[in-house]
Amino acid sequence: MSTLAAVYQLQILSRQSGRFPKLKISQIFGPTVQGEGSAAGRHCLFVRLFGCNQVCFWCDTPYTWAVTDETAARTRSGQRYDRDDPAYGLKPMSATEVLDELKALWDIENRPTIIVISGGEPMMQQRELVPLLEQLRAWGHEVHIETAGTIAPLPELDALVTQYNVSPKLGTSGNRLATRYKPEVLTALRDTGKAWFKFVATEDWEPDLAEVDQMVTDVALAPQRVMVMPEGSDSKTNVATAQKVVDATLERGYGLSFRTHVLLWNDDPDR
Repeated sequence: MSTLAAVYQLQILSRQSGRFPKLKISQIFGPTVQGEGSAAGRHCLFVRLFGCNQVCFWCDTPYTWAVTDETAARTRSGQRYDRDDPAYGLKPMSATEVLDELKALWDIENRPTIIVISGGEPMMQQRELVPLLEQLRAWGHEVHIETAGTIAPLPELDALVTQYNVSPKLGTSGNRLATRYKPEVLTALRDTGKAWFKFVATEDWEPDLAEVDQMVTDVALAPQRVMVMPEGSDSKTNVATAQKVVDATLERGYGLSFRTHVLLWNDDPDR
């Protein structure tokens, strides 16, 4: 280990002994391709956090939050997941433990890539993420945060983030407007200069796109930073919805994001 890396490791250990509790992890996997948004197709590793402040009907990672009868009832499948499931349940981990898991997947000390921090909702664990992100940035990695855009970034986190992939939830998600739509937070993310905005369109896409247009206007989002992504956990549905929405999307100056990992691996949670 280099002298610089050793210094960072000591800083991480010191911080974890006091101010920084363990991260709530669901799964760590890769290498894979980023499936969504402006970085789709790029090489990456995923750190998926446990816990979310949204309850989306069509969520593709409900195992990170649908662990009660009440939350499970609000998902498409209605399935209740085991919080203690060894594969996808809650695993408290220190930053050094997360780094060790990533090292087992990729030579992260010498081969920089994108580290995607996903969830769940990563912004619920901002302070806990800081030591991990400091080490990853010291090794030259890009750090991309995937968020629903309801919690504003803290300065200490923002300084370490390369890109925010912001996916504000629409009415079809099943969340209440006051819970899912925070214009002041979207404005704060926009003003970092690091945010791309991605909206999920369902098969009944016209009301979805009308809601996207309203948010883009209200928050003054640059259309070239907006992408529409077809909902669907299988490749057939994903492509069919994309074909329906693509022309209207392009007319508005928005981009279109397929769910690349779904096209390749359908609903495999480890890809």
